[in-house]
Amino acid sequence: MKKDIRAKIQNLLNQTSNISEDQARSLMILLRKRLELMPEIDKLHYSTMNLFCNWCAHTSITQSMTGLKTLARINDVLVKVKDSSTDVVRKEMSEAVGFGTLHSELIAFLDLTGVTHNLSDKKVFVTLVEQLIEIIRDVPLKFPPISKLNKQSTKIYNQIIQNPIKPGAGVISMTLSYIDYGALGVKGLGELLCLLVKTEDTTTVVIPLEIHF
Repeated sequence: MKKDIRAKIQNLLNQTSNISEDQARSLMILLRKRLELMPEIDKLHYSTMNLFCNWCAHTSITQSMTGLKTLARINDVLVKVKDSSTDVVRKEMSEAVGFGTLHSELIAFLDLTGVTHNLSDKKVFVTLVEQLIEIIRDVPLKFPPISKLNKQSTKIYNQIIQNPIKPGAGVISMTLSYIDYGALGVKGLGELLCLLVKTEDTTTVVIPLEIHF
């Protein structure tokens, strides 16, 4: 099975420079299958890659500890950069989402499993990420209901509410989406990829995003 999965991954990565949305989805499914064949301790090295694999296969993500830790990072970055310039906010938030970590984990995983690739070329990786965004956009990463939090997720939740953007406004959900700024009356911007962050007090913070890694 491992050889068969590796061959299919290799075939898809041979087309990375022109990879389609369907091919990117197939790639993430195959990566998840290959991850499932690894010992649990080894999987821990690829937790962000696994998150993106699952993100591509679901309509919402609520049970991922890596996903909840991502929300905690986003919360902490929002607190840190709330008085910073737009460029700083966009860069910091992109890093908080995990594109850079995905890049390094994906390369390490492919090298380990013997798959050749050109993902070290940042332009090639951006092409892949653009397709991944099409797959995961409007798919929320969020906390489950408070009553369903386990011990580990409760700890992450408590870390957030102890360091909120403002009192009662810790981050509980995020979604990647495209926002038409032209429709909002902002001329010259058009449609931009944004991070929509929801907080406990039902506020939604909209942050234009760029892919940084």
